Amino acid sequence: MLPLLLLLVASRAGGAWPMSAPPQTLDSAGGPDSVARLTSARPPRPLMPALWSNDYGGVTVGLRGRPTSGDVERLLVASAATRGGATSSISLFGRWGNPLAGRASRVATSVAVWSVEGRTGAVIALDHSSPPSGGVGADRHIGVAALWMATTNLGYLDHRLWDDAGSIEIGPRISTVVRHGETVLRAKGAVTLGLVYRHATPPVASERRYHYQGFNRTTGEVSVRTPVGRATTFGARVFAGAYLGPSNPVRQRRIAVAGADPYETIADPFLRSRGALLVRPDFHYHAPGGANLRGFRNDLGGRWAVGVNLELMRAVVRHDTGFLREAALEAFVDLGVVDTLAVPSSPPGRWYTTLYDGGLGIVTRHEVKGVEWTMRFELPLAVNRWNLAADYPANSTRFALRWQVSLAPSF
Repeated sequence: MLPLLLLLVASRAGGAWPMSAPPQTLDSAGGPDSVARLTSARPPRPLMPALWSNDYGGVTVGLRGRPTSGDVERLLVASAATRGGATSSISLFGRWGNPLAGRASRVATSVAVWSVEGRTGAVIALDHSSPPSGGVGADRHIGVAALWMATTNLGYLDHRLWDDAGSIEIGPRISTVVRHGETVLRAKGAVTLGLVYRHATPPVASERRYHYQGFNRTTGEVSVRTPVGRATTFGARVFAGAYLGPSNPVRQRRIAVAGADPYETIADPFLRSRGALLVRPDFHYHAPGGANLRGFRNDLGGRWAVGVNLELMRAVVRHDTGFLREAALEAFVDLGVVDTLAVPSSPPGRWYTTLYDGGLGIVTRHEVKGVEWTMRFELPLAVNRWNLAADYPANSTRFALRWQVSLAPSF
């Protein structure tokens, strides 16, 4: 079952799009956020079936289309939940990417609309690229995105991650990739001004139906991977994010401690809803993002977080052809400082909480029919707040045997 699942997820190359991150055009080098990416020039199949499940909708069947027409890229997904009694059983997702002046243009637009599993929204993004001259230098992208997201059916939602609320947001973002030999430096940041709205409680006919609050959400990160020997690579990433508003953020807009936030997984049917295949209680999956303290639960989030991720990988297998292209042994440490909304301080009374995790893992890179993806199997052996670990064995302590998997690089 697991190999079939890996191939199914890998086949979604280009299908998922983090809603709170720049569109895929913002990183023409193929960013690490993608589950999988195409390595061949062969166009994707125009029509493919899809199958997934979650607790509320049960087994869901769908059809994914990627019609192409000139310079316009389109992705259309229609699906239907089969569980009896599930409302909002029909889901639709559409995305259009259209460079304004052809493929050679440095300006591109992207539009997406969706009504999927209890959430409805739309995003419009504009991107201006500055590719390096002669392939040497920085590949820079500057853009702006406007986003609307609303909750429409609470049955699908994981209430640890979502409140019954919507938001309207707009703001600039920037992305840069610099390559020097095998060393790759990445940096990106986003500043968002928004309005969050939620139902007034209790509703009173003479008062407003919704409560509105403005906010600012700012995130930024810098990462580097560089060889330190013939088969050894060192990686480091620094992240900082903050939410400024008159009250605590709704759960879906909190700065995530352990990985991707809910908006970043909305296009992924294996992650977005309660009881989906990769987020079931007995399955420990890590979707990278946020402060990226990978050993902790994915529902931890607050007003601000700072994270540092360090990795050392030693390749033991490398092939130019075949299913397995590379296998490496990994040692990692994640360090973070977060606010007390995310994790209460210990001892009580502090305005911040320190977290760390560390462990070992195996990282592999695969390719099948022009689709390439990375898989991680990791053992977060040390977690300082072990009661908040993603994998929490009975009688757990600071040091314990824990496991998790991922279908994407950690950063």
